[in-house]
Order: sequence, then C-alpha cells, then structure tokens
Amino acid sequence: MLRGRLGNVPATLDDQHLQDGEMIELNPRLMSSHLGLIDSPMELNACLNAHGLYNSVQYVLRLSPEVHRRIAGLPQGIIRTDVDFDKVQAYSTYLHETIHWWQHIGSTTGLMLSLSYPAQAHANYSQLRSLLQAIGPKKSILKWITTTPTAGGGPDTPRGLANIVVNTHFDIEFFRILATNPGIVQQVVEHSLFDSIGRSYAIAYANILSTLATTLNDPFAVITDPRGWETEFTALRDRRKTGYYYGSEVRVSPIGAHQIFEGQARFTQLQFLYFASRMGLGWDEIRAKGMLEGVYGEAFRAFLELANLEWPSSIDHPTVALFMLVCDMAINPSAGFPMPLQAFPTFITDTDPGMRFLFLCRVIATMRPDVVTRITRYSREEYLEVSEALAAALLIDPPVGVAHRVAGWTEESEAIRQLMAEYRTFAYLPENLAVRLLFSHFLAFCADKRTRPEFFCWPGAWMAGERVSDEGSLLLDRHSAPFMDKADDSGIYPRVMPGRNAGLVQTAFNGFYAMNVTYEMTRQWIGKAGPFEYDYGWLSSSGTAVEMKMFGDRHFEMLYGVHPDAFEII
Repeated sequence: MLRGRLGNVPATLDDQHLQDGEMIELNPRLMSSHLGLIDSPMELNACLNAHGLYNSVQYVLRLSPEVHRRIAGLPQGIIRTDVDFDKVQAYSTYLHETIHWWQHIGSTTGLMLSLSYPAQAHANYSQLRSLLQAIGPKKSILKWITTTPTAGGGPDTPRGLANIVVNTHFDIEFFRILATNPGIVQQVVEHSLFDSIGRSYAIAYANILSTLATTLNDPFAVITDPRGWETEFTALRDRRKTGYYYGSEVRVSPIGAHQIFEGQARFTQLQFLYFASRMGLGWDEIRAKGMLEGVYGEAFRAFLELANLEWPSSIDHPTVALFMLVCDMAINPSAGFPMPLQAFPTFITDTDPGMRFLFLCRVIATMRPDVVTRITRYSREEYLEVSEALAAALLIDPPVGVAHRVAGWTEESEAIRQLMAEYRTFAYLPENLAVRLLFSHFLAFCADKRTRPEFFCWPGAWMAGERVSDEGSLLLDRHSAPFMDKADDSGIYPRVMPGRNAGLVQTAFNGFYAMNVTYEMTRQWIGKAGPFEYDYGWLSSSGTAVEMKMFGDRHFEMLYGVHPDAFEII
C-alpha cells in the first residue's frame, strides 16, 4: 500500500500553434477547479467531481482524469513547438492548483494554515497522554466534558486537562475559519467554545510557533518565542480592547484567504492562457465561460471597488498586475512570524489576510493612487517599487523583506541547515516528519522568492510568451507539489524528483501520510462524537476498508499507546 510514483508534468509552454487574431475557445471541462480550505471531502478518488484540486488538509494536488490525459503527452521542460490549445488549457489547471500549493507552503498565512493541523495534535500531546492515564480512552473528549458531572477544574484535574485540550483544539479550528471564510463567521461567534478573534489567532500562532521550535530541536533560536505573549494579550483583555475579550465585537473583512487564494490562482491561470494564446483571450470569452463567477472573482471585484478602479481593458493590464501583488502582500504577514511580535493591539489586523487585503486596497485609493499604472513589465524592479511603497504606507514589512528574513535563517541556525539538507535529499528525520517537510518547503520557497519575487507573483506572465526562460522552468519544477494523484484512480503518489533517491522519497511519503492520518484521528478523538471513522480511500484505491483501518489504528497506537478499538464511545 502507498506505493508508486508519478512522472513530472511539463514546466512551461511557449509559442502555441494559434495564429494572431485567431478565436480563442475556452473549454470549461478543462478549466474548472475547486479548493477545500477548512475540511476535506471524505471521497476524492481521482478528483472525479472537479478538474483540479489542491487539498490543504491532505496536502495533495489532484487533477481530473481528463486533465491528466491532456497533459500526459506533453514533453518535459519548455515547449517551443506547436501545442494543441486544449492541452494548454489543461496545463493551466495544473498551474492553478500548483499556485494553491505555493500559497500553502510559500506564504506565511498559508504556512500557518497548513501547520495548524499538526499543531492541534502537538499542542495537546502531553495533555492527551495524561488524560488517558486519568480517565482512560474515551471518545470524544468534548462529549465527555459535556456529559460527565465532574467536580473541580484545575489544570491538574481530569476536567482541567480535558478543558485545555478542547479549548486549544477549537481555538485553532476557529482561527482557520476566521482567516479563510468570513461568510461563516457568525457560526463561529455563536459557538459555545468561542472566546474572541484575538484569542483564536494568538492561540493558533503560539502553538504553531512552539511546534516549529520543538521540531527543530533548537528552541526559539530563529522562531519567535511566544511564551511572553500571554501577559500582553491578558492586558488587552483587561482593557477590553476590541477583538481581545469574551463577547467583543468580531470585525472581519468581507474577503478572506479563500477568496484571495482563488482569485490569485485564477488570474495566474488567465494570464498564462492570455500569453500562451498570443494575447487572444479576452474578457468576453472569460465571462461567457464563467471563469470569474463566484469565489474566483470575488476578491478582484472587491479590489476594484475598494481601490476605486475601473475594470481593466485586458488581462495584460497594470490593474490586474497590481491586484496580484496585493494578493501576494495580503497573505504574507510578518507579525509574530517570521518577525517578532511587537504591536500586540494590532495583531489581528496585522496577521489577518482579509484585513490586510482591505487596508492595501484603501491605501491605493487614498494614499498611493500613483502605483496603479506602475506595473507593465512584470519586473523585479516594479515588484520592489510598488510593494515597498504600499508596505511603507501601512507600516508593515514588504514581502521581499519577509523572504529575506526567512532565507537568512540558514546562516543563523545549524538546525535550519540540517533541515535543508533533508529537503535536498528527502531523507527526512522521522520525528515530526510532516512538520519538517512542510516547513522545509517554505524555507526553500522563500530562498527563491528573495531572488525572483516577480516570478512567484506573476507566474502566468513568466511561463508563456516572450518571458519564458529555462530558469522559470527550473523554479516551477523545484516548487511543484511533491504529492499528486494519477489519472487511473489509484490513490496518491510522490512525484518523481530528479536528483533525489526514489526510495527516500517513498519513505518520506509514507511517513508523511502516516502522520497525516494520525492528526486526523486525533481531531476525531477530541471533537467528533461517535466511533472513529476511517475514510482514507483517497490514500490508495487498492486498499480495502480493513486495510485502511489497520493503517490508521497502527500509527495512532504507536503515538498514543492505545488502540482505537479500546476507546469507550460516549
């Protein structure tokens, strides 16, 4: 089980067979995609219900069988020969989903979201082991709290331990929702375990940072130490600072990470198609095929309204380029990570991607309208000029400054150097392997973004047409998602990675998903009533239900010392 591998997908496309002025015909069957941000569907075999999906819980890039077939015959590397435009469109879906991988391991917001799942288990591990000793294996812990009249609630009592576990778990759950889906914030606010947006963000960040520091076995040498935060946030609570006390008003942007992620990915895809079609793709065709309907166009429409801008005349327009830069800046906060947290009262707005998006748009409208026409060449110089101007207006760190800070850790920390050696070979240490793998990809991404920020901001413009280069091909291949599915509905596989031993890659893959399943079962144990569920068919279509259960049970027992069958279901 969990065997096999997937060949590389082509890196870039250039000089399609379309003639100048030829009609562009978009095929919706090759262009649609879907991103699951909060919880993953239980059945995702070969992504039969969508044409592309990067799942932020399962950390796997999926393509529909049709898209797989379309791109399978394309040669490796940069294509400089005639290519059927249907294949170009199929490849654009792969690019769209690759952008989602980049967002989740290449941006600070995305990394916090990706590591929030491991952090829920790591943050509660010692309490869970102690709780097992105190009350035995019972599921769910939330149900045990609500149905068992137990006296006392101090941290050394079973009730106190259970409260710590449940509150930490749900604070991190709330953080994910608040950061990504403002449309369902009301459900969070009305939840009996919700305290405040400030608490959810602070608990999530603090536990993710602690998980990183523990994983590196180099406590807070480079990672911000959050252990002094509690005093500051308690003071804000005592002063009844909005957002930081129980019952406080919850203020969120109408645009969250979900809309930003999808807008950024869709406009990357559209720019790629525009330049690949020799600038033959126009808004009428895009609208006719519904390419900007729903979540795909929400962030762009909000950007135009908030920044007081007109709809651009073409996809290759400074307004579109500026929108993509705003998305890049919105999802790369620095407060608390990777920079120290200094302004506690503005922690929420400094780190929330939706609020950052909102403020950036307002700055363009009120303070820096001059940047609207600056980006015409998609160059590094333009990226630096405009991002630094907007960052200065908001007193925030520009994204290249964030990348510089992260890339510099390799020079400061032996633990980081060791981790990057693991990244280069895929010979990851087994301890906290999932965290090590995700974080190492973030470090590698930042190192290249420091040098080529324009490529990662506007990849569609650099992967088709006159800007195509061998360097772009190498960058895309280096930062492609390591785990993918296949067209034949046979589970998921590590991508073939040149220069890395296939056996080491397979070992890392197996260990990564063993931990992934254990994290998911831990979530069930804490917060989901009823017996454990083993909906892991997405890992391997050849694995039977019995094999999936054995796989999950074995790794859960290795971590906690108790077999899931021994749990009393409350």
